[in-house]
Amino acid sequence: MYTLLIADDEADERTLIRFLLKKYNNTFHILEAQNGRDALDLLTNTHVDILLSDIQMPFINGIDLVSIVKEKNPDIEVLFFSGYDDFSYVKAALSLKAVNYILKPIDPDEFYKLITEIITRLNSHKIEFSKSEQYIEAHFHDIVRNTPEENSDHISIDTATSQLLHDIETSIKMKQPDQLSKQVHTLLDKYADTPHLSHIYIRYVCTTLLKMLIAALPTQSDEDLQNAVKEIYSFRHFSDIIKLIEHHLSLVINIFNQEQNASNYAIYQVEQYIHAHYNEDLTLNTLADKVYLNPNYLSNIFAQVTGCTLNKYIKQIRMEKAQELLLNTNMKVSDISQAVGYPNTSYFCKSFQKLFGTTPERFRQGEPKP
Repeated sequence: MYTLLIADDEADERTLIRFLLKKYNNTFHILEAQNGRDALDLLTNTHVDILLSDIQMPFINGIDLVSIVKEKNPDIEVLFFSGYDDFSYVKAALSLKAVNYILKPIDPDEFYKLITEIITRLNSHKIEFSKSEQYIEAHFHDIVRNTPEENSDHISIDTATSQLLHDIETSIKMKQPDQLSKQVHTLLDKYADTPHLSHIYIRYVCTTLLKMLIAALPTQSDEDLQNAVKEIYSFRHFSDIIKLIEHHLSLVINIFNQEQNASNYAIYQVEQYIHAHYNEDLTLNTLADKVYLNPNYLSNIFAQVTGCTLNKYIKQIRMEKAQELLLNTNMKVSDISQAVGYPNTSYFCKSFQKLFGTTPERFRQGEPKP
């Protein structure tokens, strides 16, 4: 059953067209709109196969309506009707590839002829689509396959592939670009030459993978995901699917690399700040504010990048500065303690001895460790 929309601001005309449609063909699902704006809303939210549209309508005229709709649904069949025998309208209709045009008052026989032609074209498209599916079945891997197509509603991914998809998901969560790239290509290579498998099964696996990749892209919307999935199920060759997945993989990897570079620079800034302000009260919140990061996130990435915790790094820098002052100045130990960020001298001495195995005074005097 085809869905048909009648767009006309005159109720009597809509009633007449509905009557003629039911008289000649009772297989349409018929919708109505009383102006161009309402028609556009219906066409945006509902798949319509045939649009019967008046040209002169409130808000949006028929020509503008079809020019908008054709961008999203280029295959929609259009029949214009108008009370104006104006060549400019006919020319505009032809430019939109809406070759069907009928004048009011509508001649029933002419209307029937045009509707019949439209239905014939739509039926022909269905046949061509069926042929396309047969072509895909035979040439998806450019190899003829003999196994029957699986029902996509009852697809169960094999254990090895499920584990690989799980590993890919983990790499995405951990933001590991090199590991992710290796795993994705392992999966694609696995299905690059598998003539014994249904192309529907392979598309299902690739769609699952693609959803993971798109979910990692902050700029991608649900509509982008839907469009990408539609592409996977419309491609005739597996090589086209590979290109689509590799495109999204490269986007994800670029984002991960950018984030990694940004993280590395943030860590560099924190290290520089610690070197310049080691004598001050350096809290995690203070350092996080300096690089505009969440404190917990800064703590985690600092450990990942440097291999030690932030507190351990601060202590190490302070103690190295304390060693320099002990060896190169005559400052009191209590003053050195203050100078390297330890208000409590006793705590400083205990920390120094724990780290270096000797007290600050013995270190200064060059005495061996006890």
